[in-house]
Parts: sequence; structure tokens; C-alpha cells
Amino acid sequence: EFPTDVRPGRLAPLAEAAASRLQRSKQRVAVFEATTAGLIQAALQAVPGASAYTAGGAVTYHPRTANALLSGDFTAPKPPDGASYRQSKNDWTQHMARRMRRSLDTTWCLSESGACGPTFNYPDINTGFCSIFVSGPIERGIVVQSPHNNREENMWGFAKLALDLLAECVEEASTSEARRAGKEDEFETFEFKEDRYGGVELSVNAEVELVKRSPPGAFGNDLERAVAKWKADGKKGLWLKIPLECAHFVAPAIACGFEFHHAQSSYIQLTQWLPEGHSHLPRYGFTQIGVGGVVLNSKNEVLMVKERVSPLPIFQGQWKLPGGAADPGEDFAETAMREVLEETGIKSEPVGVVSLRHNHGYRFGQGDIYVLVRLRATFETIEVDPHELLDARWMSREAIEAALVPADYAGDLEDRVSANNWKLISNALDGTLIEGREMPNSRGGRPSILYTAPPPTRL
Repeated sequence: EFPTDVRPGRLAPLAEAAASRLQRSKQRVAVFEATTAGLIQAALQAVPGASAYTAGGAVTYHPRTANALLSGDFTAPKPPDGASYRQSKNDWTQHMARRMRRSLDTTWCLSESGACGPTFNYPDINTGFCSIFVSGPIERGIVVQSPHNNREENMWGFAKLALDLLAECVEEASTSEARRAGKEDEFETFEFKEDRYGGVELSVNAEVELVKRSPPGAFGNDLERAVAKWKADGKKGLWLKIPLECAHFVAPAIACGFEFHHAQSSYIQLTQWLPEGHSHLPRYGFTQIGVGGVVLNSKNEVLMVKERVSPLPIFQGQWKLPGGAADPGEDFAETAMREVLEETGIKSEPVGVVSLRHNHGYRFGQGDIYVLVRLRATFETIEVDPHELLDARWMSREAIEAALVPADYAGDLEDRVSANNWKLISNALDGTLIEGREMPNSRGGRPSILYTAPPPTRL
């Protein structure tokens, strides 16, 4: 609430509470102002002993000024209306406080921006307002609405509120630190458990509202304290799982030495190897699986398809085998049957695994294992998915051989079958199939499938 009893006058009384708490905690603050034009910094410096807790700052009344003074790009498009303008001030103060706290290596950074009057750039704003944000071990932000447009009184009132907010944050952080004293194994923003390999698994519970709303500074402090303790205890690998709702915790985790391991749609996994030397933590999966199907109908014809868009222009229009990438939890035959059904409407059942091919440096730098499965059609009427394919048809062995690309051929591949595809097909038609048998899964759940060569024929 805007303080109606603050008038221009002595500076020191505005900052006495914040100054005494900063001195007591032996912490420093940087201040970046716009609307208050230096009153906050001046009030802090007016209290004796200010050199121990002030780290300076700047007054930036326009983004162009900020660019020049702070060596960064702080420009942004002009907001279209008053509501957007107010929101832009919230975004500005948060960004400024967090960035300059890191740049100046201070415990705290206070930033404010708004409009004091007497005139305003938007017709739906007619009184002063100010967005104030404090970044530090805890973070707090407020938006203050003045009841008037008296410029100087607004400047003093906003300065007083900013200094009061700073004092509250320093006091709250000190109280939290005292509460944690003697509880080295308790952390407010994450849970942890030790693993079987001398490491620690950390998880952030986004279902706890207090955790989800915790500022990055509080999480970073907890994490820094925990990492120091585990390093002293001789722990090895740290695994930190951050849910998407708490993505604002990623930056402080990186600052604490964590590195990205992998990400999924609902979380980010980070790791840190504490001992000296190369990390022994296992990498995330770096190989994808694709499965193709050699589908035979009742006439022993092979199902061939033309992709709507081929991976490379040179392959556009060629006949090839249906197939695609495996989904999580699918066995090879399940992927092949699903892809065939989705692309062509053909239902099928597995006969055996034909072959495997292993490539490196594929999409996103991953390896690629391509598994070919022989299938028998149980429903033979083709219904092409136009989003996936241009065409699909049953082709006899003779038709496929007639469409083979000649060894010295240099033209396009329209209506052709590549030599590599023919090798796969002929192996499926004439070769021995790899057998798959279910076996118990030592981790529980659905059975594993063991793929083996057929046993030799006894004479």
C-alpha cells in the first residue's frame, strides 16, 4: 500500500531498517533504479557504514541508457496499452535484478521501474505506479499503485516501499538460515536419497505449492549447501530431476555445477560428477530404433510403398518397404505391424526377424538400428494413408526385380527399387529367420524377448 505519510526530507530514515539488517548479516546489495532516480541508493549510503553493504548500481531511465551503462541489450517493443506497459515493468525489474546480482556477485539486488507522473504515455494510466523486485537468497516482488500523480511524492513513496521490501527479504532470509542451522540434511526445496553406487538422487516435488513457488535463489542456496556437504562426504554422482513446472530451478542448478543429461516433455534431468576426473555416470540413450516390415500376402506378393516425402530428395518416388520408428515399450514385431497398419490399412502377424542394420551419426547425432521383420498379411485390402504415402501396392518378386536400379544407373528413382531394398527383401524371402522367444524379465513387468539364430539342423 502506498505510504501517504512519506514526504521529501531526510534520506537515512528511509533505509535504516534495511541497512541494519544488511550489516548484521554481512551481506551486500546492488540497486538499479528508474522511477526513484537514485533515492534508494542515496538513502542506503546516507546510513553510516554503507561501504560495508552497498555495492553501487545505476539509474537507467530509458532502455538505451541501460544498454550503454550495463553493456547489454535491454530494448523491447513498445507495449500496445497500459496493461501491457505495467507487465513490461514487472518483466524488466525481475530480469534486471537477477542479471545484475550475478554480474556484480552480490547477495542481493533491488530493481524498480514504473511511472511517477504527472503525465503518462497511455490513456488508461492516470496515477503513478512502480514495480519493485528483490533478487537474493529469497525473491520478492510487488507492484505499488499510487493514489495520485504527484511526481516527487511518488518518487519518495516508491523508494520507501522498495527499501522496506529489501529489509523484509533480508530478515526473512536470516530467519530461514537460522532455522536451518544444525539441520544439514534438511532442504526445503528438494528431496533426496542415496543410491547403490555412492551417489545421490535428488527430486523436486512440484505438487508441493511451497516448493513450486520457491524463488530460484532459495533453491540455489539449498543446492549449493547440499553439494558442498556431499562432496565433503565423498559422494560421487548426483542426479537431479526437475519437473517442467519448476524449470526456473535449472539456472541455479547449472550455476552449482550440474550439467544437462536429458529432457522429456515433463522434466529435465541434470547430473554432476563430484570426484576429480572423467565422469563415470552413464550417458542417456543415444541410439534410436526403426523397424521395417516385409509383408507377404496369400500370393506371396510383397507390400511396397512410396513415401509422401522421402528423407532425401534423391529417394523421392522410389518403392520401398513400409516401417517407421519404434514407440517406447514396443517390441520389434509390434512396431512393424503398427506402422504397416497405419500406413496401408493392412493387418498382419509376425513370422520372424529377418536382419538388423546399425548406422552411426544419424538424426540428432544418434545411432540408428534398423530391424526388418517378416509379416504375414491377415487382411489384404490396401487403404493408403495420404498423410504418409503417395501409393502402396502388392508386388510380385518378378515385378520387384524388374524395377531394380541398374548398377550404372544415374537417373531419378521414380518407380524404382534400390539394390539395398532388394537385398533386404530377398533375404526375407529366401534366408533363415531369427527367432524370438519370451523369457522372464529380472526387473519384473512384461517378459523380455530373446532373439537367437535357429538351432542347427542335426544330420
